[in-house]
Amino acid sequence: MASDLGFGKTKTLDLTGFAPRAPEKAPAQDEQAASDRAAARAGFQSREPVQRVKRIRKTSEPLDQAFVRAPIDVINRFKQYCNETGMSYGEALDELMRKSGI
Repeated sequence: MASDLGFGKTKTLDLTGFAPRAPEKAPAQDEQAASDRAAARAGFQSREPVQRVKRIRKTSEPLDQAFVRAPIDVINRFKQYCNETGMSYGEALDELMRKSGI
């Protein structure tokens, strides 16, 4: 089996004249602001990446699910309570059980 991997005779690549490009100068702040305003007027949208916000999670503990069948007015009252307090269903259930002494 040949060491040229079927591409014929191997030649060495001459990189003596290779040099990386000089870094480009960033435009001045006023030039950048003017071009941003012109682009906005023309209807262009920015392609800059959007920074994602990481979700802050509470300390994790084992979870389980409980499916509850109840009259619609009871479920609606529970959902309204969660909406008003900003609690998740699990937090609200824990809070209500704690208040009732369970």
